[in-house]
Amino acid sequence: MVRSTTGIFRIIRYLLMLSAVLVTWSVLGMVYLDRFVPAVERLRPVLMPWKVPEPEDATTGERLALMQRQLVTARNTSNYAFFAMGGIFAVFCIHLTFLYQQKQRRARENALLRLKNDEIARRNEFIRYISATIGHEFKNNLGRIKRRLELARDLAPDLRSRLDENLDKLFADIDIFKKISDEREASLIDFTSVDIRSMLTALAAEHADVADFTLEGGTVLPMITASEPLLKTVFENIIDNSIKYKKPEQQRALITVGWSVDADHQRRYISLSFRDEGIGMDDNEADRCFYRGKESGKGWGQGLYFAKYVIGLHAGKIRVGSDYTAPEFGTEIIIKLPLVEEAFHG
Repeated sequence: MVRSTTGIFRIIRYLLMLSAVLVTWSVLGMVYLDRFVPAVERLRPVLMPWKVPEPEDATTGERLALMQRQLVTARNTSNYAFFAMGGIFAVFCIHLTFLYQQKQRRARENALLRLKNDEIARRNEFIRYISATIGHEFKNNLGRIKRRLELARDLAPDLRSRLDENLDKLFADIDIFKKISDEREASLIDFTSVDIRSMLTALAAEHADVADFTLEGGTVLPMITASEPLLKTVFENIIDNSIKYKKPEQQRALITVGWSVDADHQRRYISLSFRDEGIGMDDNEADRCFYRGKESGKGWGQGLYFAKYVIGLHAGKIRVGSDYTAPEFGTEIIIKLPLVEEAFHG
């Protein structure tokens, strides 16, 4: 709607400019030909003062003075007409130059959009790669594990319930990957209002049997527009890494989750921090952990690569925090998600 209204205003502006040019050139042409249409005839004394008739009772000196004034006025008017026509032509050329520059800028913007579309296509290939390598094999293997667990009669009911819940979640994640692989991203990437704080609190409760969580976000977080299943998968990957790479002497992973609402260059965003006290990573590993094929020997890479892609879909940023990340000290992952008004109405 906004684009069509802008186009209408642009057409009206061009028509007004063309009308002004035609009227000006028509009047100048009438002055040049000394042929005025009736509607403009009344402007003859203003446009052609040398055509003012001489008084019948004027003396010879008065007639000579009047003729001299008419000659001077005619010369000045011709100069003004010449400069006016030259100025109009110059303005017209400048306008054409401006239009050409606009066309070139749009061409560059279109080229940039094509490059971005190509990048999006390459990222979609990554998602299909994930589903191709994980979906089929993992689902088959998890199915075998679940069938064997059903045969185990000596498992405690609570433990069996937790295992079934975890397996069902894994099956659900694999279905998500399959949807992406089948090019049905629209059914998956459905952006809705998401309560980040409630999601983090629920994840801490789900992993309470294997990790101790400290929630440091005192700020009330606003709702953001996001894809809830994808964002939840990112948070689960980060939490699973903290649990997987805890120190050998630790019985349970120690994870601190913090959040705040910050501003950067007139944009408001939610800042999330996931900090553990595990084996940590060095600077070289921190630089490579978000890139596929460059993971360290400890196993980082694939999950964080997926996390980087998903955060990018939300116009956000993800990085390794330098203040709390070091070998044998721990790892911090920082995520910044823009609020809905900046992300989708900026």
